[in-house]
Amino acid sequence: MSSACILISDITGSTQLYEVESNADALNQISAVLTRMRQIIEDLGGHCVKSQGDDVLSHFDQPEQAFQAARKMIYEDWPSSSSGELSVHVGLYFGEFLTRDGDIYGPPVNTAARLASLAKPKEMLLGDECFDLLEPDSKKHLTLIGELQLKGQFRPTRVYACSAIDMSKTTVTFANKSNDRASRIDTARFSYLEQKWQISEGETLSIGRSGDNDIVLDQAWVSRQHGVVSVRRGQLEFTDHSSTGSVLQSGDGTEITVHRRATLLNGNGLIFLGSGGLEDTSNAVRFDTADMSIRFAPD
Repeated sequence: MSSACILISDITGSTQLYEVESNADALNQISAVLTRMRQIIEDLGGHCVKSQGDDVLSHFDQPEQAFQAARKMIYEDWPSSSSGELSVHVGLYFGEFLTRDGDIYGPPVNTAARLASLAKPKEMLLGDECFDLLEPDSKKHLTLIGELQLKGQFRPTRVYACSAIDMSKTTVTFANKSNDRASRIDTARFSYLEQKWQISEGETLSIGRSGDNDIVLDQAWVSRQHGVVSVRRGQLEFTDHSSTGSVLQSGDGTEITVHRRATLLNGNGLIFLGSGGLEDTSNAVRFDTADMSIRFAPD
């Protein structure tokens, strides 16, 4: 078995492109992006394995090469169309893999694909072994966002992000069961004082001091439009838009501070808005995603 850094790069916006362009025009634009991604990979010493749909599977001998290729991809000025701007999101993971009939297999391939699926447009996500082997200057571009429990591993894997856009639009916290399957939910439930809410896939709730929010907290330390909770791709996400930040507390009491960024939530816990009232749980919005557990990254 060989060890390498697996890189999976995926195009964001391709589905919408086919909806507004002819199949031929859409295919030409997607093909141009795929060709450019393969060129970036090869220029930086990588090996392209295959393209499937709108993604490219490749591997690099060293994580530093893979990181530089991924960073170039997410910062690339990709073409725009009537459907909006195309972009790329990337997952990287280092480990041992198998080669057979020109294809590659193994846990790092599966994990890189998982990270790519969770990454947002113009964002790369990578595991801790990749991070540990990077040059110091490259590490400066990355932010620790949480931990991912992988099948067959005793400890969770630290996950890092690099984004070409505002960090408020990036993924920040992961929490999953230990079965190496992305935790998915049908509904998420919330409560504050005597009021209760429930949302499903594609639905959102706004939270803040202003009366036009779905969940209103009339406290001085809460911003008028403080944050939003939503269910996206089967996962609960909280996005803080405030000037003072929020504190998220898991069911076991672990806390993380979030300020103008997005966070994935699992299990159950509390959302404290602003910097006041942390000692009184009646000031918090409770969330519950049924039987899932939550693990926060250290701030």
